[in-house]
Amino acid sequence: MRVLLIGNRETNSDSETYFKSYVEFFNRATAHNDEPTTTEYTMFHDLYIAVGDDTFEVYDTRHGRHLSDYQVVFLRGGGYRKCYDVIKAISVYANLHGIRAVNDYSAFRESSKLTQAVQFYTEQMPVAQTVYANEAALSGKHPLAFDFPCILKATFGSHGGDNYLVKSLDEAATIAQADDRKTFVLQRYVPNDRDYRILIIGEEIAVIERTAAGDSHLNNTSQGAQARLVSTDSLPAEIVEASRHIAQVLQLSIAGVDVLADKTTGNFYFLEVNAQPQLMTGAFLSVKSEMIGRFLQKLASDQLAA
Repeated sequence: MRVLLIGNRETNSDSETYFKSYVEFFNRATAHNDEPTTTEYTMFHDLYIAVGDDTFEVYDTRHGRHLSDYQVVFLRGGGYRKCYDVIKAISVYANLHGIRAVNDYSAFRESSKLTQAVQFYTEQMPVAQTVYANEAALSGKHPLAFDFPCILKATFGSHGGDNYLVKSLDEAATIAQADDRKTFVLQRYVPNDRDYRILIIGEEIAVIERTAAGDSHLNNTSQGAQARLVSTDSLPAEIVEASRHIAQVLQLSIAGVDVLADKTTGNFYFLEVNAQPQLMTGAFLSVKSEMIGRFLQKLASDQLAA
């Protein structure tokens, strides 16, 4: 049996020594077991994590192996608060490949761009490949599966903030490493001239088409994009239904699901699910107000009927 200990650099001041000691401890503990056990360790920054375009890969650049080559992974160490999205991604990958994850964080709910890409993947919803922009990715230890330019965006960014169209790995690294309080993902750039916010309030759906201003790659209205209300028929029925489905999976009665279409192929890709879409601000306030009114009326009726 092959076991991989996965640790975080912030466990203590000398993480490498700490995890080498853990490997020795595990090897001693399993020395007399019937089945031979090999234990190795790696760190979060050694893992190349990519999800999307029908691919989910977790590759250990330290040992040159995919995580699927192990039978057991131990998620061990401290400083997890800033990287629960990474832990969840590893746990979900382990479950998909029949790997025993100790502890298993696959049920942990997190709203980062990485976690949402994993969620789209597991629900078989199209998402452009998204790579966790850590040392393994930014150093080029593992080649990207897509070309530049691509999108670099903060894992917890919103309203188009900390979202860049980058032209090289060096440019991405410079931006990502400028502030160690933020984490980023790289995402394959999908050529487009607009995106769509599918606003879900209760059982109702409104579709807002957003077009970027000038030469910007950002379609967010908070970044100056133009918006117009369009019919739900403007989108393929399966995209609208998938948006409704993901909101239900995430147990969100109110959500803004963002999608865009590749203008060369026509293929749609999901970008994110916003659990706090603008209601009292942004575009089409009267439409939102009416939808909220009907939603609250439905809640009141359900309460009376209960």
